[in-house]
Amino acid sequence: MKFIFFLLTLLTCWPLTAQYASALRVEPAQVSKQIVVDNLDEDFEDITSVVVTNNSGRTLQLMRETVSRPRPRAWSYRALDRVSRAAPYVLTETEQQNGRHISLGPGQSATFYVIMRPDGVTGSGTTELRFTDLTLPGTVLGTASITTTVTQQAAATPPAPPTATESRPTPTSVRLYPNPAVDKFFVESPRGVRIGRVEVTNTLGRQIRSFTGEAGTDGYDIESLPDGLYLISIFDDGGKKLKTLRLLHRQFGA
Repeated sequence: MKFIFFLLTLLTCWPLTAQYASALRVEPAQVSKQIVVDNLDEDFEDITSVVVTNNSGRTLQLMRETVSRPRPRAWSYRALDRVSRAAPYVLTETEQQNGRHISLGPGQSATFYVIMRPDGVTGSGTTELRFTDLTLPGTVLGTASITTTVTQQAAATPPAPPTATESRPTPTSVRLYPNPAVDKFFVESPRGVRIGRVEVTNTLGRQIRSFTGEAGTDGYDIESLPDGLYLISIFDDGGKKLKTLRLLHRQFGA
């Protein structure tokens, strides 16, 4: 009798579990990156965006869990959350650490930014974002797996020492300045590295500016953009991605 009751319970719950298992669309679900850098300093970061969409007809109480996978011990991962709704908002770091859920209505989407810092160490590592519903414990709605391989090119001939006419020291890695920026920003790169393209992406993952070539003394113009945090992706003249950095744009630079 107990076995029959268990079987009936299982048959009753299985359609519901299957329904929720397909309730969330994760894009992309699998990410594989090959990153080659000239100078892997401790400030290097790689950012991956993952968008999840509620395909069900009910509101999901979405929870996100970061699952550790094999990776170099020095590597660290951090996930930032952003919800796309009428009035977008960002969860604070404290809220994220406390595991606060996100209410995601039918058809709504949430964007997750996974920030990986290799801390100057090359290698290959994987992290996984696992999404569940607070009201349905134990049921995984979807996952996103991100695998990153970071290598460093062989050291080139050391650059010549700067001349007395140079106003700024020669950088050893790709950097942005000023940060925060008011109306424009500049990109510094090591000697011998030419900037081919600079892309500006907002926190919803949409590219809103694309600049070709080096900015020279004019800088890259962002004066008309709303105040906020932006992701700046920098490519060399061969199309290779050098770095993605965060830039804060504020009207008065404060």
